[in-house]
Amino acid sequence: MGAHARFSPSAANRLIHCPPSLVLGEAFQDEESPYAAEGSAGHALAEHLIKKHLKQQTRRPVSDYYSDDLLEAVDDYVSFVVGEIEAARKECPDPIFSVEQRVDVSDYVPDCFGTADMVIVTDKLVHIIDLKLGKGVPVYAEKNPQLMIYGLGVLEIAEMLFPVETVRLSIFQPRLSNSSTWEIAPKELKAWGDEVLRPAGELALKGEGNLSAGSWCRFCKAKAVCRKRAEYNLELAKYDFEMPDTLE
Repeated sequence: MGAHARFSPSAANRLIHCPPSLVLGEAFQDEESPYAAEGSAGHALAEHLIKKHLKQQTRRPVSDYYSDDLLEAVDDYVSFVVGEIEAARKECPDPIFSVEQRVDVSDYVPDCFGTADMVIVTDKLVHIIDLKLGKGVPVYAEKNPQLMIYGLGVLEIAEMLFPVETVRLSIFQPRLSNSSTWEIAPKELKAWGDEVLRPAGELALKGEGNLSAGSWCRFCKAKAVCRKRAEYNLELAKYDFEMPDTLE
């Protein structure tokens, strides 16, 4: 298994809508942008601060990306997570906390794994918390494929220990003052995994299925050469230049 998953949870929304984009994009090299590098630095600092609160061994990371703006965003996120940790301690005598937890979902899609920023497990609840440090597009927890994949992976382990009743998914996006939480029953989450994720993964890994353009194209490496996306953009442009019904 390589360092990066072929079917990455972070790309799941695109791969579910447009399965062939996986193989199409593999023809292009991965290039880390400054925004991604800053995000990685922010996540590393958040991991350190949460582990410090949990009294786990950790060392403060160092980065040239640590601006006042980023530090403030990370502090806001850590405060939110600490609040959830303390709430879990009140609800359950022996909760489980895991920071930057590797999650494997290969039972649904081969070579599908990722890292959940924060995992909280109590006797009745699995809570996945995801930090988004982007300033551009708001991201929401409801029916978020990336978080649902993490939920499936954590649920598989948690149900060996507890009779989990709810999977809670949270997005925390401090730079846009955006946070949201969504809950789903384990049975419904597993049904999504079987009915949506599994067939999409099978098509994507083979490079099969239909190309489909939409908002999910934003981070596709093949978007510059994709005919379907060009047609989609052309169709949108028609509305911008559509003739009005009346003259002014």
